[in-house]
Amino acid sequence: MHGAKGSNDTPLRQSLYEDPLDDTDEDLSDVPSDYGGSKQTKKLKLRARDRWQRYCAAKASEPAADPQWFDAEEALQGASAKDLHRFWNWVLGKLERGKGGRKLKGTKKTSSLKSDWKYFQGYYRKVTGNGISEKMSEDVRRGMRSLADKHGLDNQPRENIPVYIEDMVPFNQTILRTREKRFHLGLQRLLLCFYNMLGLFTVNRESAILNLRYKDLLLSVQRDPHGGPPVPTVDFRPEFIKRNLGMGKLNTFVLPEIIFDVSLVFSPHVFLFGFLFHAEAFENSSLRSMEDVRKLVPADGCQELPLPLKQEMDNWYIFCKVDVQDGQVRILRDTPMSAGTLDSQLKSMSEIHGFHNTFFSHQFRYGGGKLLDESGFVSDSQKNVIMNHATNRTFIAYYRTRRHTGLQEVMCGLEPNEVFSRALTRMSRWIDRRRPRYLTDAERASVEKDPELQATIRIREDLIDLYTRTRDAALVPLLQERQREVSNTRRRLRDQLMHKLRREFSRKQAVIDIERQLSGFGSALDDEGAREVLRTEFEMPPAQIHLLEKLLTWPTSDSLEDEWRRRNEAVEAVRRYCGFLEGGPLRGRPKRAIPPDGPPSADIPSQKKTRQEGRPSPPLEEKKCPAVEGHRARSTLDPLACFQCGKRYTQHVGVIRHFRTAHLKDRRCTPCDLALLREMDLRKHAAVVHGVSTRPHSIR
Repeated sequence: MHGAKGSNDTPLRQSLYEDPLDDTDEDLSDVPSDYGGSKQTKKLKLRARDRWQRYCAAKASEPAADPQWFDAEEALQGASAKDLHRFWNWVLGKLERGKGGRKLKGTKKTSSLKSDWKYFQGYYRKVTGNGISEKMSEDVRRGMRSLADKHGLDNQPRENIPVYIEDMVPFNQTILRTREKRFHLGLQRLLLCFYNMLGLFTVNRESAILNLRYKDLLLSVQRDPHGGPPVPTVDFRPEFIKRNLGMGKLNTFVLPEIIFDVSLVFSPHVFLFGFLFHAEAFENSSLRSMEDVRKLVPADGCQELPLPLKQEMDNWYIFCKVDVQDGQVRILRDTPMSAGTLDSQLKSMSEIHGFHNTFFSHQFRYGGGKLLDESGFVSDSQKNVIMNHATNRTFIAYYRTRRHTGLQEVMCGLEPNEVFSRALTRMSRWIDRRRPRYLTDAERASVEKDPELQATIRIREDLIDLYTRTRDAALVPLLQERQREVSNTRRRLRDQLMHKLRREFSRKQAVIDIERQLSGFGSALDDEGAREVLRTEFEMPPAQIHLLEKLLTWPTSDSLEDEWRRRNEAVEAVRRYCGFLEGGPLRGRPKRAIPPDGPPSADIPSQKKTRQEGRPSPPLEEKKCPAVEGHRARSTLDPLACFQCGKRYTQHVGVIRHFRTAHLKDRRCTPCDLALLREMDLRKHAAVVHGVSTRPHSIR
């Protein structure tokens, strides 16, 4: 009994705290060397490794190859400066295909070559355990300068043309007005406008804005120190992802509502409160409109009254993804909009608005950084904190605009014209809505005659002949690959021609306008082509008209109550339009009237010419599908009708998009009367038997 009692006293005799044992299985070797880096950085590092491995495989395939090339890491450990010089020459001059056999754009800038060299050094350090020696690095850089001249690389950085609020207000108006670009849901159109506001007002990076979640917001009603009415305020705290630079501290951007601001189409509070009311995001269920917010007042002795959001919505994204699932448009609030989707939307809207070059998100930082630098209210250290720069050198190297105006006035002792200077340097200087967006039939026909496209078509046709004679199933994947090559080549050549036409438009149109004005036929504003562009508008639905009526209004009096009413109605219009179904993106070019006496279009795809000549199309499997066989008798190798429901499209890509959104959940092929257990089986059957090739996770 005494022994048992003594054992019970043991915990009482121990110290209050003893150091715990190290019994964990934590191991530093389990932590990846690139842990904490961005996805893009990891992607570029993998690209450096893959290129070296492909180069080693190419060297190993040579006759009497050195045995070291059979192992990429062993070859890198024994590589000399001469070997690396030959590697970079191979990358710049001979490497034409990338992942999946896609044709690479190629390296065009010396800055891109320097970036590739930086990531390659990281791969070298990871394999060898040591960095490249100073002597070897100096030799390689000398060779790279020679290669840059040899391959005609551009040594000038991309133009850092800024955008200001004078550019963005009309741009947002175009986004809200145009019907040339349609979305699945009105929310998508409004989010694009809201992104432009946050980009301009917070000068944040694209990734930081797109990853904003409800938990990154703090909404409140603030007491006005000057004795005015309470002010609705929003605090944004976007997460900056470059933690490797030691700048993990987050900035908070506080945006109080500005009454009588520039325009309601560029008021972040109007849009954000509309989004939140549409999502029913407020903790107080009785808070349903902006009128309710106006009634709130901070308690006595308090500066603010918080407007809490529902905690279960903390991980919802403000810039959420909108997708079509089972034929229904759905808002995926727990999934962010991808950067690719945003960039594509900005590109389309840039062309509609008439910008010379495609607008990209970093231009917010060019314009905002310039204003911060010249404002006189922000120090260099504060500017670096706002823009997440370690030192001021980054701003000078990349963000300081290189277009200088006002020098003549300064040298003459005159006052610089700041308004005119901004007009000369901002993006809207080169705006012209007449700039072409689509190729004409003649221009598309000229692409069909391109030798590169004709060569790819010839190879495909020869392969079709071989399959027709032999019916060898091993040729089916090659047939599909060659067909993709033809489609990709045609699309790439069309894009190149379109880019060339847009680049040369200003100069050619200027010659036409000058000639017209000097010959007495009126000014450039009287140009019929310009009027046609301006009046060519698609019919606007009533919901969009109502939205514009509320957002494009101007103050009619100095009364604060009238201004509140105007802003409240705009918030309600945004809330209502969030759920409006626009009908989905428009496909293809706008329809054009055919001249009555004009010849038929010369833009006849090669596949149609082949069909007209009576050349048979090869079946892609021995098993025949009645629907496909009947369709191929009157169609191209790429079907223009859905094999499941028969819905027809003018282009094969329309069939693919329709099949992805409407039929991926099907588990039976209707014309073949064939049951399919999995989505993967349906995709394979659709590609091999029906010629409708889709890829997983490609819906945006």
